[in-house]
Amino acid sequence: METILQRLTELDDIHNAILVGKDGLIVSGILHSEDEEVIGAMSAAAFGSINNFTSQMSNGDALHVIVETKTGTVQMEEAGELILVVTTRGSSNPGRIRLEMKKACRQLVRHLAEANY
Repeated sequence: METILQRLTELDDIHNAILVGKDGLIVSGILHSEDEEVIGAMSAAAFGSINNFTSQMSNGDALHVIVETKTGTVQMEEAGELILVVTTRGSSNPGRIRLEMKKACRQLVRHLAEANY
């Protein structure tokens, strides 16, 4: 898992890449913050709330979330029972980040499936 997340953070645009359980605990990742526990819990809560919102709007579960801020983006995507959270700084290509996250999520899901056998 660390290798997959490390590859993500080696991209110029990506600042943080963490893997969070749906319970809010950080499983793995590179996070440039001292508030790891809080960020993990808030990431899981935000993704869960967005899922509830999209379901209430009769639009199904959220697959990928992009939040644009003044200084970059926060993107979240479900990876099996985990959530991949990536942040960027400055102007970046959200589509490229999304594509890289999708590849990473497929790899993570495969890795988790192999680990369970």
